[in-house]
Amino acid sequence: MSKNAAEKREALFDKLKTKGVSPERLRYLRTVANDGASPEIIKRLRTDMKKEMSVQDIADLFGISRQGVYHHIKGDASQLDQGDRGNLKELRPFTVPAHQQQCSLYNYITAHMKYALNPDPSSFTPVRWRELTHWWGTLDANEIIVHDPEQPGNDLAQCGGWRLEDREKGDGDLIVRPHGEPTAQQRKVFSRKVIEQGLKQGNE
Repeated sequence: MSKNAAEKREALFDKLKTKGVSPERLRYLRTVANDGASPEIIKRLRTDMKKEMSVQDIADLFGISRQGVYHHIKGDASQLDQGDRGNLKELRPFTVPAHQQQCSLYNYITAHMKYALNPDPSSFTPVRWRELTHWWGTLDANEIIVHDPEQPGNDLAQCGGWRLEDREKGDGDLIVRPHGEPTAQQRKVFSRKVIEQGLKQGNE
């Protein structure tokens, strides 16, 4: 990010603070800003923070243009897909309450999905790509991520909702356990083969 873009972002955080936006919400905004813009996140901000953030504010948050924001709002997440034409919302194998979407784990899973749909490291910022590959490296092949809205906060996700369990035979090579029977595309997107491919690219 350029110096000018970084200054605009910090000025935005100062403005939001004066508007009374909570420290927790500001931390969430910093997290999504570091993860980068996506149709899902921008549409959520346009819905949840329409009174606090203008289109220009969202552009400043992500260091993109107003046109870039409108592109995400009008575009469909399936544009990220090179072959399967999947939609991130449809692909996500569980429904996550808003407050549990603020955990870094939720963003890592989203980034994993985006890479699976478009396996090109250059589509990520260098920082975001390093964070994703580091997260991949922390995943134990013998464990699987489980979403449970009643799960208290833990080392995996301080905001709660997530835990690790031992892998069962029916899990196959999935990295997450869906709430229902996974679709063929979900099995493809959440396969550990995606991680193997990504880590291989990261070492090239």
